[in-house]
Amino acid sequence: MKNLTMLALCALPILCFGQNSAPQIEITGIEANQTAETLTVNYALNDADGDACDVWFKMSIDGGTFFEVVPEDNLSGDTGMDINSSETLSLTWDYSDLTESIETVQIQVFASDNHPVDIAEMVSQVSEAELLATMQAIVGERHYSAAPDHLAFVRSHITDAFSNANLQTEVYDFTHNSAAMQNILGRKPGVKDESATIIIDGHFDAVPGSPGADDNGSAAAGVLEALRILSQYSFEHSIRFIGFDAEELGLIGSKRYVLYGIKPFEDIQGVLNMEMIGFYSDEPNSQELPTGFEMLFPGAAQEVADDEYRGNFLFACGNTDSNPLRLALIAASETYVPELRLITVSLPGTGTIAPDLRRSDHAPFWDAGMQALMLTDAADFRNPNYHTPGDSIGTLNFAFMKNVVKATLATAAELAKPISVSHDHADLSTVLGIHDHGHSFPAEVTLFPNPTNGLLAIGLKDAKAGFDARIEVFELTGKRVHRDIIQFPAGTSTSTVDLQNLAAGSYMLVLYASDTSKSIGFVVE
Repeated sequence: MKNLTMLALCALPILCFGQNSAPQIEITGIEANQTAETLTVNYALNDADGDACDVWFKMSIDGGTFFEVVPEDNLSGDTGMDINSSETLSLTWDYSDLTESIETVQIQVFASDNHPVDIAEMVSQVSEAELLATMQAIVGERHYSAAPDHLAFVRSHITDAFSNANLQTEVYDFTHNSAAMQNILGRKPGVKDESATIIIDGHFDAVPGSPGADDNGSAAAGVLEALRILSQYSFEHSIRFIGFDAEELGLIGSKRYVLYGIKPFEDIQGVLNMEMIGFYSDEPNSQELPTGFEMLFPGAAQEVADDEYRGNFLFACGNTDSNPLRLALIAASETYVPELRLITVSLPGTGTIAPDLRRSDHAPFWDAGMQALMLTDAADFRNPNYHTPGDSIGTLNFAFMKNVVKATLATAAELAKPISVSHDHADLSTVLGIHDHGHSFPAEVTLFPNPTNGLLAIGLKDAKAGFDARIEVFELTGKRVHRDIIQFPAGTSTSTVDLQNLAAGSYMLVLYASDTSKSIGFVVE
């Protein structure tokens, strides 16, 4: 028997800046034929500029973490290139090769008008004032034993920034020397091949006794400033932002991430590791070179000597495998930040020939065969305050730091490929039938009054322990019209949900708690 369910959802535009307006796409209905194993998605497409659009379809079987593009061979109807605006478009997905139940799938429909997105506009938004404000929040002793409270605050600050930017945010907990550590991970999925991933990272811990402004508050602030801007745009590939913990203990956080934190679907194509990016000096003889640097890199050493050893440049260090990434940085810097002086080198193998150039979180990626660069102001070879109480905000040059972030952001944007696009999303577990699942709900639930005038009370009885529940309200068409989080205490309690904005009609309320859910119908008069 044909199973027909209709859906009307609000479109979710992905922001794109400039004079062009991204097309708008909205799912207007979904029909599932579970006998033929096809899913038909009806949608409306509108491009204010009258452009024909590319339309593609993605699906996720892991709860919406990773979406893969459905091959055109499995699709028919209004999909692919040159789709014109219309309120009555549809595409059909043959999901007969799907190994999961169709009701567990989430779907996305995308439309792009292929207008170019201006990376120069992104670069222009990097702000010294934003960098300073973030630095003021971060700077202060940050060490697991000497200053655990401020370290915990900075972890939370970064986590909140990732979450508020709508990244897929997670905290990776690990222990070292019996102490709790955390890597903070945020992911902005790409709209096409989202497995291809560019990483922007910096560690946020500091040594005892130092406020850690340059090392490495500057890079932590740089990551968050790049995030602030890039999160407003869409990209074909994914960008991951990482705050690493325990770098000062021996690159512990990045080593753990490379060993255990990379998702099975991720193809890491480049890592831009910021390691101290705020100290600048235009004084002659303010820049030293590591022992043997002149022998290994005579060209780079000569560049420094020709400018009387001034510490006025960004140093970018890669290995031979990372040459494509290093060349991408050079090109982006020359194009978008020509005022930034940049000196780069390339080490053979994994860089063990020059231990001083492995002293940051790029090294574990080299060891794993991935492209990575260390972007640095040269640390103790320039900054006399390195690992001392003098490493304060007042010693840093924010104009230089801004230019470093500009070059980093531009490189990531070029590699991730910005795109003018919008999308809409549907959860087929909702669309194809709301029902209870999982283990028993942790309490007896009632709704009253039912019918209601819009002030709906949720009564719980005999909850063995307190818990947080996600509350979602759906029209019977499957459209979600309300979402909230409610904290329920143990025992018997009542919480009120304000739904007075809803039109009269029948609705379904779903409570989600852990791996269980409870669905109850109600009527608004």
